Order: sequence, then structure tokens, then C-alpha cells
Amino acid sequence: MISASIMLRNFCEGLKIIYYPMTNIVFILLMFVIAVCIANKLDFNSTLKTNLLILPLVLASIIFLFFANIQNFSPQRIFPILGHGLTETFVTGLLNLSAFGGIAYLYFLPPLLKEPQKLKKVTLLSIGMTAIYLLLCISAILFMFPSFISANEISPLYNAARYIEFGSFFQRLESIFLLFWMLAFACYLSIVTKFSMNIFKKITSISTKKPLIDIFGLLIFAIALLPENFAVSSNFESSIYPYLVLGIVFILGISILVLASWKKHKKRIVNTEEVSNE
Repeated sequence: MISASIMLRNFCEGLKIIYYPMTNIVFILLMFVIAVCIANKLDFNSTLKTNLLILPLVLASIIFLFFANIQNFSPQRIFPILGHGLTETFVTGLLNLSAFGGIAYLYFLPPLLKEPQKLKKVTLLSIGMTAIYLLLCISAILFMFPSFISANEISPLYNAARYIEFGSFFQRLESIFLLFWMLAFACYLSIVTKFSMNIFKKITSISTKKPLIDIFGLLIFAIALLPENFAVSSNFESSIYPYLVLGIVFILGISILVLASWKKHKKRIVNTEEVSNE
């Protein structure tokens, strides 16, 4: 919830810079929080179906952005391939695995799947789509800009979208891309909130999670307002969030899976020995 809230603050700061420089950040945050509360008041399947509608649009927009900018690409910008050396690329660069932080949500999927045995297929498909999505985004930015200091989440792709032109009629298409990304971020917040409420419901054994909807919405809003300014929230995402993802998603998550597998294997051995003794 903390990570999602800080990301919301950064995303809204980007919107403020691009389109709403005179608008208080509070009103931009409220726009997303209210949307999340409304979405959570609906059935969980409604949120999933909405994601199924929005996800193809987002993926299509990224693919379109990549191919529409091919004429602006300069392949030479990919060199040197190893950047600042092997250490920077393969050791320090491990923090970039935080881009795959969404893997954590796969751990909560089995109880929600109609066919849990298909979890492996769902996992591989999800990771594959994420990898392609990230590859296209990074490639577009890398091939177009000789150097780019990211001021916020959406500015690199937004600037790439501004280069797209098809004659004198189809220009300034970045507003359409921005609309898709706003919808995608609202869907992301809805999923995060729903999973968080489900976890809280199981921990507290309450009968319904409906009273939690507004409370969790206010919680997101309050956390998003905690950073004093954009520099503070941006520092969290660049300096703290990657370590949280590596520690919780990969190290802790994989450790739990390994221990569970070992426990299951040990139990199987014990059962086999008991059957042999009988």
C-alpha cells in the first residue's frame, strides 16, 4: 500500500507538470482515489474485466509508440552495450529487477483461479508480457534520446509520444497515450487495494470488506500526501523501493517457496516410510 501510494504521488506529479501546473496536487490525487473507491465497491470480477479491456489498449499503445518512432531511432545510441562495465551492469544493475515487482501478485492468484493448475501457464504468460512491454519502452527511450534524466514516471514515454506524426492531421497524439496510461494506473491501484483488503480481511476474520473500501482509499490518499515534495517521493521510488522488491518479492518470496517445497518433500518421505513399515 505504501509503495502504490508513493507511485500514485509520483504519477500525479507527472500529470501536474505536463497538464495541470496550476492545479493543487490534492485534487489530482483525489481523482484517482475516488475512482479506486468506486471500482472496489463493485464485484472483484468487474475489476478483472475492466483490466482485460484496458490492458490490450496499453500494450497496443506501447507497440504503436515503438513502431511509429522507428524513423527517429538511432541504433548507435545502444553502444557501449555493457555501459559502465560488467560490475555496473550485472551487480549494481540487479536493482533494476524491481521493474518485475508485479510478480508478487502472482503469489495471491491461486485461490482466485477457476483452474489453479494453470498457474504456471498464467505466470509464464504474465512475465513474458511484462518483459516485452519493458523491452519496448526502454528501447524506444534508448534509441531516441542520447541522454534522459527521468523527472517522473511518464515523462520519457510522453516525450517519445510527442515525436509521432502522420502528416499534418495526425499530430500531438500524446494525449491519447496519456489517457490510456491513466486508466492503466487506476486499474493497478484497484488491484492493489483489492488484494490488500483481502489480506486484511483474512487477518482480522471480518465477515465483509465493504467497510474497508473508504478506509483504504483514505489510507492511500494520506500516504500519498506524506512526502513533502516530489523530490522526497521520487527518492523513495529510486532508492528504497528497489530494495523492498528484491528483499520481499525475490529473496523472501523464493525462500518461502523453497521451504514449502522442502517441507512437502519431507512429508512425502515420511508418508512413504510409514506405508513401508505398515
